Amino acid sequence: MEAPPVLAQHLSPEVDDSGRVTVRLNAPEAGSVVVRGLGDEAIALSRAEEADVWEVTTPPLAPEIYEYTFEVDGTIMIDPQNRRVKKWITLASMVEVPGDPPALHAWRPVPHGALTRHRYASSTTGGERGVLIYTPPGYLEARGATYPVVYLLHGFGDDEGAWQENGRAHVILDNLLAEARCRPMIVVMPYGHPVPIPREVDFETYAPENLRAMERDLFDDLMPYIGSRYRVSPDREERAIVGLSMGGGQALTIGLRHLETFAWVGGFSSAAPSGNLAERFPRLVEDVDEVNARLRKLWIGCGEDDFLLEYNHAFVEGLKEHGIVHTYSETGGGHTWSVWRRYWATFAELLFGGPARP
Repeated sequence: MEAPPVLAQHLSPEVDDSGRVTVRLNAPEAGSVVVRGLGDEAIALSRAEEADVWEVTTPPLAPEIYEYTFEVDGTIMIDPQNRRVKKWITLASMVEVPGDPPALHAWRPVPHGALTRHRYASSTTGGERGVLIYTPPGYLEARGATYPVVYLLHGFGDDEGAWQENGRAHVILDNLLAEARCRPMIVVMPYGHPVPIPREVDFETYAPENLRAMERDLFDDLMPYIGSRYRVSPDREERAIVGLSMGGGQALTIGLRHLETFAWVGGFSSAAPSGNLAERFPRLVEDVDEVNARLRKLWIGCGEDDFLLEYNHAFVEGLKEHGIVHTYSETGGGHTWSVWRRYWATFAELLFGGPARP
């Protein structure tokens, strides 16, 4: 039996000093190859001098994170040479174009916090669940100090590692702290699917059941677990909940239902609560003055090209109708990590009154 052919190895992606990205694909039988995600339009690859290899170099791209896929004769695939993969319902390869000076999400020579992954027993699910914890620089040395805590939730297709791998939430905080732009805080990144994702997903049916289970797990299991192992402040004024997409909807709903627990609430590109606000949150509209007094910040952001934009518009209009104080930021961009990284940096700077000033 003949051994299968060994495909030649080629560097892909490759980023030059001007921000141009070269991608290559070994596809000897292909008739056409295009790449999507490295610009506004798909870009066709050409066969290189070695006939088996297709390649293209983009124009200079703005410093940012990019998600891309190949389309080979109509079939979508990731870059087999690229180890960086966004793990969503569908996959995409990822490439970073660095900036000068480095972006907030880029590694810099500053003091770094620690990331710890835990498995905790959940009475809600009857099993174990994953959670990732960020502690700021100096946490271990400050043995008597307590810290504010943020519960940071991910989107539908992700897991508890998404804000680390793709959002770089910890790197952004390290850099903000080094510039004295935020307070040191503990960040809790839990897995957002206490209800297993069904084989055929109907989000409108799945989301409410999953949200109810997430709320139970948070209060009955996760928060007690965190409180027993980390020096989190017991003060509601030092507790926040925020998330993106599905996690944004979870954060907005849970946070606004439990203002006795959370003083800071946020949602990025959220699957925002729909329907009549008074019916969804009766306690929220019964005493608006009390709600506004308890909410230190309700922050909502969405990109103008996001498919959830109209959900956010409707939710914000409901807040306005009932006089609930909030901040709404509509920016360029779609349902992407480049948008959510910026929102996280903005929200983190606002949290807990900002950094202590001399």
